[in-house]
Amino acid sequence: MDKNIDIQTKQVLKQNDEKQKFEFATQGSWQKKSADFIRYQEQIEEAVVNVTIKIEEQGVKLIRKGDINMNLHFVEGQDTVTLYDIPAGRIPLTVKTRSILHFVDDNGGKLKIQYELHQNDEKMGSYQYEIKYKEIS
Repeated sequence: MDKNIDIQTKQVLKQNDEKQKFEFATQGSWQKKSADFIRYQEQIEEAVVNVTIKIEEQGVKLIRKGDINMNLHFVEGQDTVTLYDIPAGRIPLTVKTRSILHFVDDNGGKLKIQYELHQNDEKMGSYQYEIKYKEIS
């Protein structure tokens, strides 16, 4: 069953000693099956992106589809590889997941992921993605 939820996301990225922070509030849906699925739409500048978060015991997938296409797979303490689609082509990136914290109850939850992205053994940046979701009563 889909639950309608209020969503708050916070993303922090550090690149070349510069820190940027993005916060976003919206509504979406939360579905509990064999995994938890959270779906919402996010606007990044002029781009509209459909976001799906799949939370499983063995890891988390953050899937962005639309004007930006990216599928990040987070497994704590492991490296995974993803392809970042840009108009010039696909760029392979290594995702190094530092930590995944997920707290959940009947009405909602909080997910926090800390990770790094590397391209050709070069660190592109450190990232933190956090989402809080709560059922709309």
